[in-house]
Amino acid sequence: MAGRARTMTSIIGMPTRNDRARVSQAFTLVELILVMLLLATLLALSAPTILHSFKQRDLEKEATQLLAVTEYARSEAVSQGVPMTVWVRPETGEFGVQASDGYDGEETREKTYTLGANVHFDPVDAAADQNGHTLVAIFDPEGTLDPESSVAAMRLVNRAESGISVEQTDDGWGYEIVKEEP
Repeated sequence: MAGRARTMTSIIGMPTRNDRARVSQAFTLVELILVMLLLATLLALSAPTILHSFKQRDLEKEATQLLAVTEYARSEAVSQGVPMTVWVRPETGEFGVQASDGYDGEETREKTYTLGANVHFDPVDAAADQNGHTLVAIFDPEGTLDPESSVAAMRLVNRAESGISVEQTDDGWGYEIVKEEP
């Protein structure tokens, strides 16, 4: 009897509770297939919403970076004492900040960024400088936004044609992010 496992049975010959628990711990193939079908259905239903959320997050990230560049331009205008320009290149997705033409700012403080691959600028109706940049905002050395040389809004669009805008604030001192309704 040394090598055999003993199974306890009740008085009427039925397996005990411990033996029944051991037998019912496994899943059948049908149960596993049903669970997999349920998970596949849930994934198929939620995938479009998840993808839209990722695209919207990229759009908001790029708008936040563009807004940060405008704030950086304001800060540099005040600290260097020269007008600073925020520029964009809609065809390449580049944008940045530099001292306005005709002023000597510190070149090391100029910044250039590129939008992510899934986001692009809507065309901006503004003047171009000698480098081919479209000038969208100019901050005076006092940190104020030049209302005549600065655009009212810069719109970013993703591949799904959802958009978000960086628009002048009501008081005209800077810019803010304005989300568009879907």
